[in-house]
Amino acid sequence: MSIEKFALYDAQCLLCQKSKSAIQKIDTLNRFTWVSLQEYEKREDAIPFKPVELRRELHLVIQKGEKVKVLKGFLAIRYMFLFMPLTFFLGVLAYFPGVTLIGNPLYKWVAKRRHNLLKHKCDSDQCSL
Repeated sequence: MSIEKFALYDAQCLLCQKSKSAIQKIDTLNRFTWVSLQEYEKREDAIPFKPVELRRELHLVIQKGEKVKVLKGFLAIRYMFLFMPLTFFLGVLAYFPGVTLIGNPLYKWVAKRRHNLLKHKCDSDQCSL
């Protein structure tokens, strides 16, 4: 039984686009598929997420047969790091006890301030979430 792993990203968010591009470059084994949440929300088989939640942080959907697991934000990133040779070591470190206490708030801090961090390069209101 195969495992499908796809990351839902906001195609209207510059930070999300840049993050997707960077991760795709280091995902040399093509372990993850990227799906824009705008397209995903149109699918009939889509998991019913709250639209605002999808836009706040990366969602990684891991599907094995009928079982579905969803990881969000920092937890999604650290999981992804485990499956890419260039970031495997960082992925292992991210699972050490206590790292989540730093990783989650840091991820949320960056996401919340993405408009300021991108120096107002955001063309839509997505960065204001």
